[in-house]
Amino acid sequence: MGKRTGKQFETEIRRSLREVDCWWFRIQDTMDISRYVKAAIAEKQPGDFFVVYHGRAILMECKTTRNRTSFPLYYGDQPSILAHQITKGLACCLHGGESYIVIRRDIPRSKRVWIITPTQAERMYKDAKKENRKSVKWSWFKENAYEIKIKSKPIRWDILGFLRRRL
Repeated sequence: MGKRTGKQFETEIRRSLREVDCWWFRIQDTMDISRYVKAAIAEKQPGDFFVVYHGRAILMECKTTRNRTSFPLYYGDQPSILAHQITKGLACCLHGGESYIVIRRDIPRSKRVWIITPTQAERMYKDAKKENRKSVKWSWFKENAYEIKIKSKPIRWDILGFLRRRL
């Protein structure tokens, strides 16, 4: 996952959230802070965005990949969805909030985005470990995740449609 690709996706999500009647903010991480402080260390953050929509707290973590055939579960030895992101998302749900992992397949002229829950992410990793796999085919997302439709010029995603359907 390229750093630029991930930050670009977060920008698209920002634009998308501006179109939703909600309160939200971007949760800063070490990468954001290290631009200004030479030796920055931030606490592990539970996600990229915190949203309140119709009185419901929502945690959102964004992931992106250019892999055409599957979503990589690991980059080297590091999971692409970190364990604390899954556990904090599960905790948010346990306490009455919502938590989603928003995953973009970044292929030029064919970008697609799916949303999964922390429970689905946890299951993906457990199943992959049992089956000795390091990735999940995009067909799994087509069958098990909610796909968000793209809006163009500038690129945005129909998050409002998802929230209306989900909450």
